[in-house]
Amino acid sequence: MSTGRTGWQVLDTAFGDGGNFLAYCQQRRDDTNRPALLHYVGLLPALPEKGWPDALAALCAGVGHGFHRLLLHDGQVSLTLCIGPLQAMLSELAMQADTVCMGASTEVWDKWAVKSLARLCHRGTQLVTQPGSSLSLEALDALGDAGFRTATDSEPPVAGAAPPSHIYDPRWNLATSRKGNTSTPVQGPTRCAVIGAGLAGTSVARALAVRGWRVTVLDRHPAPAGGASGLPVGLVVPHVSVDDSPRSRMSRSGTQLMLQHARHLLTAGEDWAPSGVLEHRAASEGDVWHPMAGWIKPARLVQAWMDHPGIRFVGGTAVAGLQRQDGVWCVLDDGAHELARAEHVVLANGFGCQTLLHALGGAAELEGDVLAKTEALQEVHGTLSHGLYPADNATVRGWPPTPVNGNGSFISLVSAGAERHWYAGSTFETERAAIAELPAQHRANQLRLRSLLPAVEAVLAPTFDSAAVASWAGTRCVTHDRLPLVGALQARADNSLWICAGMGARGLSFSALCAELLLAQLHGEPLPIEASLARGLSAQRPRRKRSLNQTF
Repeated sequence: MSTGRTGWQVLDTAFGDGGNFLAYCQQRRDDTNRPALLHYVGLLPALPEKGWPDALAALCAGVGHGFHRLLLHDGQVSLTLCIGPLQAMLSELAMQADTVCMGASTEVWDKWAVKSLARLCHRGTQLVTQPGSSLSLEALDALGDAGFRTATDSEPPVAGAAPPSHIYDPRWNLATSRKGNTSTPVQGPTRCAVIGAGLAGTSVARALAVRGWRVTVLDRHPAPAGGASGLPVGLVVPHVSVDDSPRSRMSRSGTQLMLQHARHLLTAGEDWAPSGVLEHRAASEGDVWHPMAGWIKPARLVQAWMDHPGIRFVGGTAVAGLQRQDGVWCVLDDGAHELARAEHVVLANGFGCQTLLHALGGAAELEGDVLAKTEALQEVHGTLSHGLYPADNATVRGWPPTPVNGNGSFISLVSAGAERHWYAGSTFETERAAIAELPAQHRANQLRLRSLLPAVEAVLAPTFDSAAVASWAGTRCVTHDRLPLVGALQARADNSLWICAGMGARGLSFSALCAELLLAQLHGEPLPIEASLARGLSAQRPRRKRSLNQTF
């Protein structure tokens, strides 16, 4: 695995119970000349019949069909599990493997599967077979037709791995653009300015810093999480739909990844809790228990993401303009004074990206209808009601021990210093003036709580009626189709202007996954989600109109 590159990509077509992956991780620890990052993609048709080995059991808890991004060793190792039929998973992958490991499941390697495999390779990719495996004659013929040639004794093997049996070296020229990434990947980390210090911006900043970038995060607030990400507490929980919509698939993968970040960076019981969440649905559908869910204090997570030597914060000054000179972006305030200088810029400031992109005009060579999509961004305002948790145990007897959501949400027993609080909400207002009418906002939250948990509302009714309830208000940024905008903004191969915005009310479920997706596109890494889903999040995707009244 020794190389001067910053990352190494491995595609394991027969992941099994992860034994080969664990061996790679051990080899990586022993290799003093290892790449900074290891991206390991494992394909398996179904979950292991005997379960996961102890070393992977906690990490892989809750994974199911589809793509799952798992992070190890402070983010230096990423494991992407793709669970489903081989051909379907290959068709949804976007990566450029340095090493391909082929296992015993060789009967499926017909010419179509091998062609799909070749699409994921670059010239020089080494193919190795796992011990005890052999390739069928049909598979060998298909490999030759697809551009793989038999390796020779002079081929340099990957350090610590089995010698290659084949090398991808087709006789024809390869396409310059590959599925899932239209930009030319950045060859090494450099400087990036991230505009916006909420969940979206700081998750991107952390992902950049882990990869060695020097990051400047800028925000108009004096401290990170000064906007909607300053929510006292929020739920990270998957969305469920009958058709398993893109939003459902995104939230399922994103929730799992977010819980990994929380487990690694936050203090359980104080900053977050893997409590699970009970979702109340219509009587005809029945309630749903989400074991892989919980509550998180977003501001604590933002602070933890920012706590990295590669990240610098510039706060208390709004970004008013961007200028590009000699391949470098200058970030300017309203007096045209320089705030930062970087080769790349990520807009993660929600609704504020409109002004910056309009000011750039045609100078930025924006792709397609990017401006139209940002013009369609909408501000949605909400108020959260909260108060002290009752001290009388008899009063709260029968209250749910875990958070509940559905028509509104209720979270209790959240510590705030020496006190414990409950939280109910939140409202959904398209007019900013509405959130100033606090009595009406609290009344709306009370009515939601009455529908969600009548017994809890009955206990808290005097608190609401006496106006003893406290509030928190914030503004969320939503897109035209309720899916985030993630990716390049420019119509050029050397994209340097990016966006990660429009999380709506699901910043806790989406932000970490969107950051991984953006960095995968920027660096040419394996995508953390299906390629078809990534295209649906692109800032260059076709416009789809949906009603603003659609639930988040």
